Amino acid sequence: MPCSSGDIVYPRLRFGLVCKMLEALIKIAILTGGLMTAAAYFVLLERRMAAWTQDRIGPNRVGIPLTNIRLWGLGQPLADGLKFVLKEEYTPAHVDKRLYTLAPLAILASALAIYAVIPFGSLIPPQIGSWKLADKPIELVVAPGFDVGVVYAFALASVAIYGVILGGWASNSKYSFLGGLRSSAQLIAYEVPMGLGILGVVLGAGSLNLSTIITAQAQQGWFAFVQPLGFVVFVIASFAEAARLPFDLPEAEQELIGGYHTEYSGMKLILYLIAEFLHMITAAFLIVILFLGGWHLPLITGDPDQVSIGWVTAIVRILVLHAKIVAVILFFMWVRWSWPRFRYDQLMNLAWKIMLPLGLVNLVALAILYELRHASDPGGTRPGWTVFIIACSWLTFIIAWTITAIVNPLVADNRPRQVGQVCNLP
Repeated sequence: MPCSSGDIVYPRLRFGLVCKMLEALIKIAILTGGLMTAAAYFVLLERRMAAWTQDRIGPNRVGIPLTNIRLWGLGQPLADGLKFVLKEEYTPAHVDKRLYTLAPLAILASALAIYAVIPFGSLIPPQIGSWKLADKPIELVVAPGFDVGVVYAFALASVAIYGVILGGWASNSKYSFLGGLRSSAQLIAYEVPMGLGILGVVLGAGSLNLSTIITAQAQQGWFAFVQPLGFVVFVIASFAEAARLPFDLPEAEQELIGGYHTEYSGMKLILYLIAEFLHMITAAFLIVILFLGGWHLPLITGDPDQVSIGWVTAIVRILVLHAKIVAVILFFMWVRWSWPRFRYDQLMNLAWKIMLPLGLVNLVALAILYELRHASDPGGTRPGWTVFIIACSWLTFIIAWTITAIVNPLVADNRPRQVGQVCNLP
């Protein structure tokens, strides 16, 4: 019986689907392994940086096991991981065991799933010498062409709140429950200004695709300079979302308890800690991609619209992106060991009375500016409009920040009040 054309096309389609699945699995393996290793060694880096800030010696003894070779303490993350693995897996009798186990899994799963749309490079060529890898350049993102990547990333970042609430509720402890309520209120409060900062970027790029946003910055300029007010609002909100000092109220270190994960230990606790550190790495990725040009560096990384690039350009773009990310993470660590912790009322006042108004001002100003540019220059061919938008954005930033400083002074009166002052008695 002769073969029809469908009999030939179907195996090709099936082979193509298998290749795409294999490509996605390889990307997932690279990302997961890289993120887990990075989280472990960034902890070591932060401990060394804390020691440098406080003029003391950090971890420097653990090296190759069963030897005296220390290797500057590079074996410390392995020792810490083994300690958690070998630690007794204790589950209190009074907890809701199903939710108690689900909570750390939910927060870690959301922290990892967000990287499905975050590019960890630009493109790589489809072949190495004579060995063909694919039919076209490979995009270094697990889900390429995902046109609502910003919405997906922001939605999954919000899922972390459920892990916090579940951990506090399932522990069946007053300390954990109150810590969970306080932490979830903080995360929800700072999601609003963070979303306003992202909307300004979406207006500027005209897309929700993270790769397209990087390309737009290569053409218009990095949004950290084009939209300075939105950049500052987003960075401050990212600190709060990642629960980093001076916003580390979720862990409640100053209270000698663990906040919403007081009742956790062993592997369940390390899942929470890894997820918390991954949130900082995710925040660094988003800051770099949305505001600092991603892999773009003028005169070095080539034409952003170029469809096919060589291996040298591809590697340079990967190095530029990750160098920026490491720099932002070092900034996170530097702030943590330099700033004092906020009180909870100061933290919430900053979110609702300062960050929210600044985010709204930034969004309204950018909406007006980009609408004027679109009405006057639909094709976007006049470079003068970009200069005008940058000048107006910086003017908006200076005016809004000055008014905020006058209306909401940074000095807080921490003196104890008399009973008459509290009750308004004569």
